[in-house]
Amino acid sequence: MYQQKLQSVSGLLGFIVSGLVLTACGGGGGATGSGSGSATEPPVQQKTFQRQVPLAGDSFTYQHQVKDDKGSSWTYYSTEVYWNPYRNATGSASILNDKLPKTGYFFAGTNTSATFSYASYYDANGAELLFSPRSASVLPCSFAQPYQTVQSPYAVGQNWDVNAVLACNSGSAVSTYKTVRDTGSVAAVEDVTVAAGKFTALKEVATLKEVTNRTTPSESFAETSKDLSRTCWRDTVSGQYVKCVATGFDADFQSGIPGGSKNLSMSSELIGRLSISNAGVKVLPRFAGRWNLTIGTDTRTNFIEIDHNGVVSKLFELSAGGLTTDFTTRLLNASVSNEGDLSFTLSTPAANGINGTFTGKLDTLVSGSGTLKLSNGYTGTWKMTRL
Repeated sequence: MYQQKLQSVSGLLGFIVSGLVLTACGGGGGATGSGSGSATEPPVQQKTFQRQVPLAGDSFTYQHQVKDDKGSSWTYYSTEVYWNPYRNATGSASILNDKLPKTGYFFAGTNTSATFSYASYYDANGAELLFSPRSASVLPCSFAQPYQTVQSPYAVGQNWDVNAVLACNSGSAVSTYKTVRDTGSVAAVEDVTVAAGKFTALKEVATLKEVTNRTTPSESFAETSKDLSRTCWRDTVSGQYVKCVATGFDADFQSGIPGGSKNLSMSSELIGRLSISNAGVKVLPRFAGRWNLTIGTDTRTNFIEIDHNGVVSKLFELSAGGLTTDFTTRLLNASVSNEGDLSFTLSTPAANGINGTFTGKLDTLVSGSGTLKLSNGYTGTWKMTRL
């Protein structure tokens, strides 16, 4: 389920910086036979926009809203963080050398509690090469060729017609690949205002069609998994989309209602953006999702989930100081502030149940630390990292 939702969001937003550059050329004039002539107007120069490659630590947070034709609606949040390009990788990992990695963290805010991470890798032109759902340490999916749409320097009139194959390792007995046809063009340059600010953006109009092919020991089949029309606005500076709207069929989206329609209208908007120095627009959903929580020198991993409102909404299998959580454990006053300050109280009625407080700070979008104090006198430290 996680991978299915992830693929659909990748199709909706694209988050790919790529394409072809078109330039405008002027024509010439000539003199008359009498020796008199008219001056030739200089060619009109096509305005172009040079993308500034995101730096390690730059992050972008989105809100995604989906509605189907039966009246159901739901909301997702995602945050994408860029990292330094790979260098000096060897063996099978050498394909990552000089590639720019981007990790995404996804949280389903309504009608479902899915939370997961993914990673994509890009070449110098912004073409997506590899796609890894749920874990940045595994690369189960890759494109047979670079997925290239528009490419910096950007200009009105650029167009693309991408035929790409995304092959995924689904297990030794299952083979899955997707054939993707993405066609579109840059129709205009417009000023767009969204929650994260005002941007000069490329208006891109495109269609996306996808067929999923799957082979198992017992059968092979192919089915249309996407047929979408979409319009997106891409920031001319960062190359990130700031807004997208799409309509059509998307089999990968899972409605909160069983048997819900896959005929959808979808919108995405940039609501927050930060540099590594935390300059920019801060929003609470940037922390949303599931985190690893370790206590002291204990290498066992516990899980904690933060929702899009900054509320610590779930805790999984936590143990410390000889005490544990169970199904009766309650989270009290559990929250994260917009600055990353985290605190919560645990209350467990059982004799060996955890009762105590956790305080600290999420210093970045992927890490945090603090202290805990339990009712039995145990004190210690904790660390959190993204899954």
